[in-house]
Amino acid sequence: VVLAVLVLVAQCAAVDGDSREAQPMSDLLLNGIRVSLDSPEALPLSAVLRGTPKYDAPRTFFTVSLKNESGKKRVLPFDELRRNSIRVYRNPATGAEIVDNRTPPPKRDGSVDEIAPGATRTFQVVFEYPKSIAVMKDRVAVLQFCVKWDATWLRANTYTPGSYDWNESFEICRQIRILDE
Repeated sequence: VVLAVLVLVAQCAAVDGDSREAQPMSDLLLNGIRVSLDSPEALPLSAVLRGTPKYDAPRTFFTVSLKNESGKKRVLPFDELRRNSIRVYRNPATGAEIVDNRTPPPKRDGSVDEIAPGATRTFQVVFEYPKSIAVMKDRVAVLQFCVKWDATWLRANTYTPGSYDWNESFEICRQIRILDE
């Protein structure tokens, strides 16, 4: 009986672990660095539609933060993370997805940043309203906006061996309501 209970507990933990991976979060702790995405919960449609008189570019800038919670200095390829993270837009109701992987040309200089314990580095990403997948229902479109980095995207050959100690894959997301006033 004890063995059966242990097997059941292990199976539940495995299922719970799988469900956490399937549902990206807006805040993750990865190898001592807390990665988080800060954005509004709701935005007016008029503020996010480029080319309209009420377009408000600063409201479309969301912040990604990397905070060192490890208790020791961490070194990471921050510039490459900042420049080459991609944006993913999803409609949770329809399953439609758009991946925006337009990134600027790489610097290829192998620069790294040190982050002291408790310190934070931030960068901004731009939310671009994905008209093609946004579906208004009762004048509200619900979208998931994600920022993604895959550790394999790092151009490792531009770095001195051992020059960084943090390069973790992440996908952080926020659900955003777009309101048609």
